[in-house]
Amino acid sequence: MTTVQVRDLLVLYGYPMLFLASLIEGTGMPGPIELFFLASGFLIARGDMMLVVVWAIGTTGNVLGNLVGYGIGRWGGRPLFYRVVRRLHLKQTAVERAERWFKSFGGMAQAISRLVGVTRTPAILGAGVMHAPLLPFIIGSLIGDAIWSMFWTLAGVGVGANMPFVREHESLAIALAIAVIVVGGAVWYILQRRLRRT
Repeated sequence: MTTVQVRDLLVLYGYPMLFLASLIEGTGMPGPIELFFLASGFLIARGDMMLVVVWAIGTTGNVLGNLVGYGIGRWGGRPLFYRVVRRLHLKQTAVERAERWFKSFGGMAQAISRLVGVTRTPAILGAGVMHAPLLPFIIGSLIGDAIWSMFWTLAGVGVGANMPFVREHESLAIALAIAVIVVGGAVWYILQRRLRRT
């Protein structure tokens, strides 16, 4: 699937298509979600979509998808977990890393895995398998998904070739960048404190 094909899908189906793609990807299933954000960036730059709405929909869809993945992991247990890991050809080290993160950081492991990427599926399903507390998992998902969605939304706008658009919305871009930095700094601070305790 190319960016042009994804863009055509978004032109036809708009925000619901982006939400569906984000929801599916949020379960841990591999897919071309980055292409959806890049195509959305083109449409944002053209005035057919709104940056904040794309970001909010991407974040919301991902968080809800994370909850579905969590439920699948909790219901399917370790046999399903390892079957999925084998199907996705993930290395055992990625699985072990995800498990260590959950033991060390609890729900914040979900935020880390969203940003690192390769351990995303093991972290989502593994949280359910390990019966991780749901509220910290949701909070970690929200933080990680919000930062990830913002990155790809802004990247999409940039790829949309719109320096004029970026200049026109410079104050919004700066505010969003500051928010991402603040959240990222808070996450880093929490992780550092956790590491010192372990």
